[in-house]
Amino acid sequence: MLRALVVSALLCAGCARPYSGPKTLAAIGTGLLAGGGALWIAGERGGHHGLVTPGFVTTALGAGAIVGAAAWLAGSIGCRVDPDCPEGEECREIPAPPGGIPYHQCRLR
Repeated sequence: MLRALVVSALLCAGCARPYSGPKTLAAIGTGLLAGGGALWIAGERGGHHGLVTPGFVTTALGAGAIVGAAAWLAGSIGCRVDPDCPEGEECREIPAPPGGIPYHQCRLR
């Protein structure tokens, strides 16, 4: 359990940019999933049936958090975000002389 919390904390600390919110939620969900799974297994195999239900609930919450983070990330990178530029920047078209091909440059919003 402690190992899962340490891994979760390290993952959360590393999810600063870009899309820090969905990545952090996914890292927390991963920690809950691992911790809940460990409780569930400990309850089943060790005969501590009082740990089975909390382990199952924690595992379900972790899985739900991961699915929610995936939906949040998918919503964050929708059509309004330019796929060629990092988050926080927009694509600007630089005109070319007649007959030339314009090129694109990323710039801060």
